[in-house]
Amino acid sequence: MRNWLIYEPPGGALPTLDGAERFVTLREGFSKLAFIVPLIWLAWRRCWLALGVYVVVEIVLSLAVRGLGLSSGAALVLAFLPNLAVGLEAAWLRARALERRGFTLVGAMPARTREEAEAVFFQDWVRQPAPERAPAAQSAPYRPTGGGVLGLFPEPGAAR
Repeated sequence: MRNWLIYEPPGGALPTLDGAERFVTLREGFSKLAFIVPLIWLAWRRCWLALGVYVVVEIVLSLAVRGLGLSSGAALVLAFLPNLAVGLEAAWLRARALERRGFTLVGAMPARTREEAEAVFFQDWVRQPAPERAPAAQSAPYRPTGGGVLGLFPEPGAAR
């Protein structure tokens, strides 16, 4: 079984088919595509911060390989380390990107497939009543008191 994360769009969604289409479902675990082509994967998923970090790390590693005079085998291993990191953390990177755009984590489902996870989640989601707005707090009406005046002048209208 895999774990699936369900993210609700910013501003919530109505319990309708159109509202359900706006949810995002992520599978936790290793992403082969993110490992093989991390630049394209990060750009496609709009993980801009991670894309910038990835490019900087690759540049630093290539300069280190050149400066240290490492063999081609060691250079190849070092070149694939950032790819491995992106592949392992792909779901986390995408989840953080969604949260920065205003999405909210509303569920985590263990399931074999995406369809099974969404079916379980949306069965419960449709049954939930729409959140009711709390009534506006009513303030007490203003009633002037007949007491003394606070401050420098103890009597209203007194001489200064």
